Amino acid sequence: MSKHALIDQRKVMRRSAWMRVVLVLLLGGLLFTLANLSHIRSDWTEDQIYSLSDSTKQVLDALDEPLMIRAYITSDMPQPYGRLQRFIEDMLQSYDEAGHGKVGFDVMDPASDANVLASLKALNIPKVQVQLVENDRAQVKQGYLAIVLEYLDRKEVISVLQSEEGFEYLLTKKIKKLTGKGRVKIGLTSSFGAHRLDELRRFSAWMKDDYEFVSLDLTKAAISDDVRAVIVDGMTSSPSELWRFHLDQFRMHGGGVWVLAGNARPALSKGFDVQAVEPSSNDWVREDLKVSVEPGLVMDKRAQRVVVRNGVFQSQVDYPFVPNVLDLNKSHVISRGLESVSIPFVSPLLAVNDKAQVLLQSSSSAAVQDGPPFDVYPLMALDKRFKGLQLKSQVLVLAFEGDMTSAFKKIPQGEKGDLLTHVKDGRLLVFGSPGLLDDEFMDGSALILTLNSLDWLSHDEALIGLRSRGVTERPLAALSQSGKLVFKTLWLFGLPLFMLLFGLWRWWRLNHPLERSK
Repeated sequence: MSKHALIDQRKVMRRSAWMRVVLVLLLGGLLFTLANLSHIRSDWTEDQIYSLSDSTKQVLDALDEPLMIRAYITSDMPQPYGRLQRFIEDMLQSYDEAGHGKVGFDVMDPASDANVLASLKALNIPKVQVQLVENDRAQVKQGYLAIVLEYLDRKEVISVLQSEEGFEYLLTKKIKKLTGKGRVKIGLTSSFGAHRLDELRRFSAWMKDDYEFVSLDLTKAAISDDVRAVIVDGMTSSPSELWRFHLDQFRMHGGGVWVLAGNARPALSKGFDVQAVEPSSNDWVREDLKVSVEPGLVMDKRAQRVVVRNGVFQSQVDYPFVPNVLDLNKSHVISRGLESVSIPFVSPLLAVNDKAQVLLQSSSSAAVQDGPPFDVYPLMALDKRFKGLQLKSQVLVLAFEGDMTSAFKKIPQGEKGDLLTHVKDGRLLVFGSPGLLDDEFMDGSALILTLNSLDWLSHDEALIGLRSRGVTERPLAALSQSGKLVFKTLWLFGLPLFMLLFGLWRWWRLNHPLERSK
């Protein structure tokens, strides 16, 4: 080959290489542009937290008027807030697409517009303070991470967004509240020793945005039609016939009833102690609701850890009177999305008829302590506490839905009106724990379980599927004795044996080079 031909061939190869580079760059730019315009995403998370749920789409489909969502986010915020900004923009884009023209959104930096800053101050939206390190110096940067929703002449505000977890639930809840007809009204009975609303401070604080609570005295009047559900929490004495009749007729009108009944109520102001209730206080639950509150308190070896102080020392112990429940009914909307929940000082339940659905039950390593009196001292060894007792799973929560029949054959003397004897779409929950709503236990999964229960009882289930999205409370399953032995053997003998065999193999390879070459 001549010298000139070789030079020409090199020029052709060089030109071809440059053309390939330019073509790759053009294709990359085209794909990048199409990706930004098409808004195509793939959500591989377990709970699909980056995709809108069917519940949110139903809420958006029900919009009668346009909804405007304005996100106020300060630019150049340090991580993780910079990543959160991108997440919010993507999610608002999804809301816009799912709204089919009824949802609009705008994302703006308040620092670029003095009028926007003034409006945020008028809405009492605070700035977020974030610490960052720049040029080897610790600094504090202030900015906004807020959302304002506008629907007709009404506004709702999310003052501070701190993480991706729970974003869809929070935003959809605000949309539902903004476009709905007000909060759902829930009644709380306070007769015959039942908890009053002012005794459940944390419960009231958590629920006030979603529900309007009213105190009821069923010994004096029937329940009004605007009440959607009634809570009966921790009665300590037997109710009157008139009280039972008013609650029964509320059920026959389609109202939801939530009964929390057991054999003892927590008395933690005295330390780890309980207050036993009258043995006859739960008889009405069996007679009217067809659920028997069985004697005793459930103890479970799979238990919640609690901090116990003994003088100047403190320690964490597994407390069997607060079972850590993993056996949840995954087919029922109330418990479907929960991983676990702790139920304090719970009594075993037994359904008198076959219409009940078991929502929660203890592990198979549970037993029942007879009483009263009940010994709930936390530092007693588990082996000693469970010695001689039969271990088996215990039912803790029951749900009833559908056809229900009145417990009354006639109207009590002095009452007026017609007697309703049947309802086709009744809803009833019975928990064996009269302490679940107490301040000491109202957090985490117990809070989600409570909200789900109230939504289900009031026939308002749109947010239940969203509420438990992203919940990551996943306790480790206990190993059996044989499993522990296997792992211990592997670590003590298996790993050293493997290293020994590997060393022998390496020694043989190094000392037999001829056989290795063959």
